[in-house]
Amino acid sequence: MLEAETGFREGHPARALPCEPRPAYDPDRTTLTQRRYAKAAEIEAMPRPEAVRCGLQHLSYRTLVRLSGLAGESLLLACADGRWTRRRSGHRSITKEVREAIFAVKAECGPRARLSQGAKHRLMHQYMSERFPTFPTEKIPSRWTFAAVWKEWFGPGGARPRYGRTAEAAAEAGVSGRMVVHRPGQVLVLDSTPMPVKLRETVFVDAITATLTLALDLYTHGLPAFRLTLQSDTSVDIAMLLRDVMLPLPMRDGWGEDMEWPYAGVPAEVIAEFTGHRVAALPFFAPETVTTDHGGPYKNHRR
Repeated sequence: MLEAETGFREGHPARALPCEPRPAYDPDRTTLTQRRYAKAAEIEAMPRPEAVRCGLQHLSYRTLVRLSGLAGESLLLACADGRWTRRRSGHRSITKEVREAIFAVKAECGPRARLSQGAKHRLMHQYMSERFPTFPTEKIPSRWTFAAVWKEWFGPGGARPRYGRTAEAAAEAGVSGRMVVHRPGQVLVLDSTPMPVKLRETVFVDAITATLTLALDLYTHGLPAFRLTLQSDTSVDIAMLLRDVMLPLPMRDGWGEDMEWPYAGVPAEVIAEFTGHRVAALPFFAPETVTTDHGGPYKNHRR
């Protein structure tokens, strides 16, 4: 890497070895990119057994670029990337009984609220005493070993339990992976938030808090519908919001032509014939997928 960066294997002209710099790595005649490609080609031309013995079988141009940002101890640590070290054998205290207990605790913690590692460790002790009464208590892993194994197997966590349950349910249903949104109406996002300002229902009443509920089309980032609700929203408001998404807004008296929504590729006469009236500036479509938060109004059966 040093030869590709500087043209000298020791990394500096003052420590140049005999016959350096080589023609393909002369810094006065080649660029940094040319030297990197030359080094990658040199490594690729090496016999496979020799490259494996030296640990260079995976060295490429991108690897040289990545290593160029490191220096000193960081460069040495980057070279020790695990290709020459043996795989970790795991924790010897995790027997098949302990493994069964850990997965049982994992299944038990799913529908519960967030539990600490200490509480999970006690649940593992309870499971071991009930399921395997003859198992020696002193051989049950400590709390710190349990926490390390939990992090290795299930990740660091940190998410809210209800979000974790949603992710598990989506994985069981086969809804996973990256979604590519390629048309309007494919994904509709609903969310509610209290407005930062207060509103008056009439002139002579006190100001009250209002809730703004938005429907966002993920493809166009447009707002097909929105609703303002005094105090908090309800499931009926969410249902009416979805109705507004799928039904176009009619033109009101006094609205000018600039308020009429231009649907790309569809004549206005066709839209008017479909809806029975002129359509105002509000897009409408039948959404394919609707994503919401975990609020109570979104879970109600009325929606």
